[in-house]
Amino acid sequence: MHILAIFAIFIVCTLLTLPIAFGMELSTIVMLFAQGDHNAMLTILTKMFTGANSSSFLAIPFFVLAGTLMEHGGISDRILKFASGLVGHLRGGLALVQVLVATLFAAVTGSAVASTTAVGSLMMPTMNKKGYDKGFVAALQACAGTLGPIIPPSINMIVVAAMTGESVANLFMAGIIPGLLIAGFLMVVGYLYARKNQIPLEPRMKAKEVAKAGISSLWALLTPVIILGGIFSGLFTATEAGMIACVYSIIVSGLVYRELTFSKFVAAVKNAAIASAQIIFLIAMANVFAWVLTRMNFGAICTNLIGSLTSNPTLFLLLMVVFFLIIGCFVEITAAITIFVPVLYPIASTYGVGFAFLIIMLLTMAIGQITPPVGVLLSITTEMQGIRIIDTFKYLPSVLLAMLAAVLLCTFFPQIITFLPQLIGTL
Repeated sequence: MHILAIFAIFIVCTLLTLPIAFGMELSTIVMLFAQGDHNAMLTILTKMFTGANSSSFLAIPFFVLAGTLMEHGGISDRILKFASGLVGHLRGGLALVQVLVATLFAAVTGSAVASTTAVGSLMMPTMNKKGYDKGFVAALQACAGTLGPIIPPSINMIVVAAMTGESVANLFMAGIIPGLLIAGFLMVVGYLYARKNQIPLEPRMKAKEVAKAGISSLWALLTPVIILGGIFSGLFTATEAGMIACVYSIIVSGLVYRELTFSKFVAAVKNAAIASAQIIFLIAMANVFAWVLTRMNFGAICTNLIGSLTSNPTLFLLLMVVFFLIIGCFVEITAAITIFVPVLYPIASTYGVGFAFLIIMLLTMAIGQITPPVGVLLSITTEMQGIRIIDTFKYLPSVLLAMLAAVLLCTFFPQIITFLPQLIGTL
């Protein structure tokens, strides 16, 4: 009964558009007082501190800062020109470029919001002029933006690693193929849309210009190579990788491209500080929420319920896909990770699919960044387009099905997830 009550309060707070962290805080306070804990506020403060007091979380502000520095440093313009040279002349070229730029930018920043805003601000005006419907452009960009936390480096994967003890490097590698699958399916959607609506072909860029654009963007595209290479070679940890990414971002944006001015640097630091504080506070508050659920034996209830439904690992993963598709409509991805990973990861491990479960959860929750009522990325892209969310509804089924197809492939064939970590012998 108490479990239903705490979730009911939390859902009501979410529907009232209260920030997720404050919704968890309010529902926790009410429940602790209802259970007779008159020191509820002290309990919450203590648990918040212990939940955020992990050296692994130091990587978060560094990666966030690296992403904002790249965003303000002219990286997106160069990646756009390079992507245009590669696929811009094909049918639906601008839609293909939109997805490809988002994919490459995701490998640089690791942030869904940064990828969505940076790529969207560059691509949307041009696509609108070329005959793409604003609703389609907004829906496609929102889905492409989800690649930020899937393709490494990923802030959410760092959070997952800190909570489960899994290797950050393994999680980074595991996200590459699923992320590319989503990008590929979204490109198919863009191609089919352009063919159906007779979108004109764009002129082909000369090979010399493509090569020049590739060389210009090379410094930016080396970012994930340096980060992943350093982590896998054992030269530095994930936290140290974040620091190195910051220094490298400053060098590339400020000294190589010479577009990171002092005012842009200050703006990037300010944005990174705010974003990092929001993430850490959310993690701290979700730790309290998860602790209360644990006191109520929520984990044991879930274990018994799921065990009574199936003993098959694939069916278990399918149940998790359905569960997180629903949760994603109401709960932000980082909050969902911190609430449900401590409960569901041990259960997934008993089925022998603990590692695959983590990636599938991230993939499924990425869809939640598109689906209303929360739909953070869709809200961003529709606002950038100056349209209502309802204007995207006729295009959402196709782009969401593309993402869901990738999720289901990984669910039925977990080898897609584990292939790269096993190939390099770290899993």
